[in-house]
Amino acid sequence: MQHDVSQIKEGKTMLLVPSLSLTDNVPPKNPAFFNPNAKWNRDISMLVYRIQASTKYNKTFADSICGVGARGLRASVEVPKIDTVYLNDLNPIAIELAKESAKLNQVESKCLFDSNDVCKFLNFEERDFRKFDIIDLDPFGSPSPYVDCVLRSVSNHGLISITATDTAVLCGVYPKVCFRKYYGFPIRSEYSNEIGIRLLVSFIALTASRFDISIIPYFCHSNLHYMRVYLKVEFGNSLANSVFEKIGFLKHCQNCKHRGVENLREQNLICEVCNKKCNLAGPLWIDSLFYSEFVKAMSGELENGENNAMPVNEFNRLKKMIQICTNELAIPSYFETDTIASMARKSSISLDKVISILSSNGYEVSKTIMNDKGFRTNATSKEIVNLLYK
Repeated sequence: MQHDVSQIKEGKTMLLVPSLSLTDNVPPKNPAFFNPNAKWNRDISMLVYRIQASTKYNKTFADSICGVGARGLRASVEVPKIDTVYLNDLNPIAIELAKESAKLNQVESKCLFDSNDVCKFLNFEERDFRKFDIIDLDPFGSPSPYVDCVLRSVSNHGLISITATDTAVLCGVYPKVCFRKYYGFPIRSEYSNEIGIRLLVSFIALTASRFDISIIPYFCHSNLHYMRVYLKVEFGNSLANSVFEKIGFLKHCQNCKHRGVENLREQNLICEVCNKKCNLAGPLWIDSLFYSEFVKAMSGELENGENNAMPVNEFNRLKKMIQICTNELAIPSYFETDTIASMARKSSISLDKVISILSSNGYEVSKTIMNDKGFRTNATSKEIVNLLYK
C-alpha cells in the first residue's frame, strides 16, 4: 500500500488507518478519513448493536459512509450475531483500507464493500434483499440530505443510527440554516444540545411519516462536536399518524429561565412565572429521547461484560452514563447548576446537593446524560433558586 498507514486496536478490532489521522489535530479526509476521537461514539454503538442483534432483526448492517470502516468492521468482529456487514464510502482508498482490515480481523467472508454515493448504495436494487436491518449514517456535517434514503432502505422493526456534526446549526448559532435543514428553529441556552437532538429527531420522525413509518428513540446522546440518535422504525400508517402528538415547541423565558412545552396547534408565548415574552424552539420532538427497556438491556449487556474490550476507565465512564440514563426523567429540557447560580448571583452548588435538596422538598429530580452539571426536575426555575439559595 502506497500510503503511510498505522495499525491500531479499537475494542477487539484491528484497524488500518492513515498515520496522519493519529497526529493531526483535525483528522484529514485525504488519503482517507478516520477520527480517533470518535472512539467513544463507536463504543456506544457496539453496545446498542449487540442489544438490537439479540432480537430476530439481526441479519444485515450497513455502514453507509464508512471511512476506513471503523464502525462496520467493529460490528463484524464485536457483534457476532450480525450476519453480513456492508461497508460503503465514495473514497476508494478508504475502501481499500477497510478490505485490508477485514482480512486482518478474519471477517472478510461476512463483509461486502462498495464505493458509491450514499443513496445509490442504500437503494441499490441488485442485492439479494432490498432492506437493511441496521443502518448507520455518520456524514460530514448534516445528515438531512440522506435521511430519506436511510428510511427507504431500512427493514420493519430495524434500527437506524444517525450522527449530526453540524452542532453550531442545531444549537442556535445559525437559526435560518437550522430551519432550512431541519424544519425547526433552535434557541441558544444551557440545554441547546438537547434542543438540537430534539430538532434532529423531529426532522427524522416527520420524514418517516411520509413513508408511513414511525420512529421510537431508543437512545440519544451528544458529545464534543456531534449529536447521535438511535431510532427503532415501525411500518404502518396508524402509528405514523400519531407523530403530531410527539412534536411541539419548547418555550423558554430568557428573563427567568422558566421553560415549558407547547403543542403544535396553539402556543402561549407569555411566561407563567414572570409574564415576559418567551422564545420558542421548534417544532421539535417533545416525547422521550430514551426507551427505558432498551436502556435497561444496555445496562445488563454492559454488566455481562462478555463482549467488552474497553479499558477500565472507559468502561466505568460508559457504565456511569447508562446508570444515569436508567433513572433519568423524561422531562424535555434540563437545568444546569452554574446557570442557576448565576441567576441567584451566588456560587454554584454541587449537583448531588442540588438533587438532594430538591428531592427532600418533594420534587421529582434526576441527573441527565446531556450535561455533567445538568439535572431534570418538575420544579420551576424560581422554585429551584428559592430552595437552593434561600
